[in-house]
Amino acid sequence: MNQKRLFSVASIFVILALLVGCAAPGAPAAGTTTSASEPQAKSDLVPVTYTYAGSGVPRDLKQVQDALNKILNEKIHVNLTLEPIDFGAYNEKMQLRLSAGEECDIIFTAPWINSYTNNVANGSLLELDDLLKQDAPGLWASMPASTWEAARIKGHIYGVINQQIFPKPWGVHVRKDMLDKYNFSLDGVKKWEDMEPFLAKVKDGEGITPVYSADLGNSLWRAQYYGYDPLDDGIGFIGMKANDDKLTVVNVLKTQEYRDAVNLTKKWVDAGYFSKEPLPGDEAKAAFRAGKFAMDYHVEKPGNDVEAQAAFGYEFVIKNLTDPLILDTAGATATMNGICKSSKHSIDAMHVLELFNTDAEVYNLLSRGIEGVHWVWKDEAKKVMGYPDGVTPETSGYAPNTDWMFGNQFNAYYRDEKQVGAWEATKKMNDTAYPSKALGFVIDREPIKTEIAQVTAILKEKGVSIENGFVAYDDAMPDLLTQIDTQAK
Repeated sequence: MNQKRLFSVASIFVILALLVGCAAPGAPAAGTTTSASEPQAKSDLVPVTYTYAGSGVPRDLKQVQDALNKILNEKIHVNLTLEPIDFGAYNEKMQLRLSAGEECDIIFTAPWINSYTNNVANGSLLELDDLLKQDAPGLWASMPASTWEAARIKGHIYGVINQQIFPKPWGVHVRKDMLDKYNFSLDGVKKWEDMEPFLAKVKDGEGITPVYSADLGNSLWRAQYYGYDPLDDGIGFIGMKANDDKLTVVNVLKTQEYRDAVNLTKKWVDAGYFSKEPLPGDEAKAAFRAGKFAMDYHVEKPGNDVEAQAAFGYEFVIKNLTDPLILDTAGATATMNGICKSSKHSIDAMHVLELFNTDAEVYNLLSRGIEGVHWVWKDEAKKVMGYPDGVTPETSGYAPNTDWMFGNQFNAYYRDEKQVGAWEATKKMNDTAYPSKALGFVIDREPIKTEIAQVTAILKEKGVSIENGFVAYDDAMPDLLTQIDTQAK
């Protein structure tokens, strides 16, 4: 794609007035380290850390770490330390550590948390181009070169893309027992609003808040659902219509689609379908497991019904409501692992990432835990696993349920026989999604990083309450837009 066509110097200032943000000067190359291809005593293990977001520290983390290291010690002479940080604190803690220049090795980074583009702009991540090709050839070959382009910023790749679903089929997953009880089918549901008759029946009949929400997560605005390529999820409020040949960047806050989404969100808050006081993440998940919600809305990828059942204990029915599916840069780079610029063992860290993405035993050990302790085979031929007798997702000492964070999810064992074939179906979604006209474009935040910070502060103060349906769009948005336009100037 011709990037000059999308963003001329003049258009940068137009986008600023609309609420833009950019980032990504090329970071210098990595420091040196001992390659595993060179002779190395087996007893001379190289320490590597992996820092990522999670829901607390699993009880059996050390046990899983030790099992991983039995493999890593032998194969690549690495001793790995797992460092999960609670989701709610991960972004702030990582930004503080990175800004202080603390030493780290592998870190989870994404457009939406521990921002990939910000980390590149701040020089916190290592260029991986040569490391990928020379020290992780299997990983490099596992995706087309065109897919790797989505992670490229100013000519360089700084993050390893975790293969999973790339387009975002936003939709709903609904408890089957509630659908059956209220005789409601998802067959005729094509948009958010079509769920309202069901939500009304559940609220009246069960006396519960029907829709899961946590940490101010009420918003029904999902860019791809409304046909937009968000261009940069870390900015959040710019975008362009994915099918726009003119590549017109807009402030989505001013669009009719955004107004419709937040007005619908407020309608659901006022009707009691959403909570007016969303619970913190862990409490909300516990409430869902206890039967306090009837549905959630998320990326309804193939097999998500089984994953939701593993997380919450109920049988679910899922429905994708996004048509057409859109393949955008943010989707392809939704979850990544990078190597810190401060790492003293960058090649060894890349060897770890190679195994995370190409070795099914290593990947599933990290994702699911130890065979016989945290999971057992139900059908080894079909790669279907289950929980040992007496073990549940709630009682297991290791059940992170974040397979998408650790590596190539297509190497994951299935959690249920109903999931068999989900990876092939997911790949079909990836291959047939509508490519955004801006696919491969990455915004350069650096020229206007100060303005981004200023506008972000305004949005944090005034925008959250609008998007989450606590105040009416028409009442509060004009003042917010005035402040943004004034700041942008």
